[in-house]
Amino acid sequence: MPAFPYQVGFSRLSCAFCIFGNADQFATLKWMDANRFARLVNYEKEFGCTIKRDRGLEQLASEGAVYHAARSRPDLVAACLSAQSIPSVLTED
Repeated sequence: MPAFPYQVGFSRLSCAFCIFGNADQFATLKWMDANRFARLVNYEKEFGCTIKRDRGLEQLASEGAVYHAARSRPDLVAACLSAQSIPSVLTED
């Protein structure tokens, strides 16, 4: 079973707000975790630099679309944001 973030639509697992993320990833993260997104936008303003050289988080997110799987599977979104560890999935193979 793929990890929950892959099931939601993310193409890689690393820091949620990874500097290598694309517009769709940031649009999805803004939709999924608006409070954390807003804190990072405030950090950009406070420190005078952006996560991407040519645009900030707000612009980047506005250029993307929320992953369909995230919108249609609130249970997966909740699992992605949970502090609980993901149980191991083992098969006989």
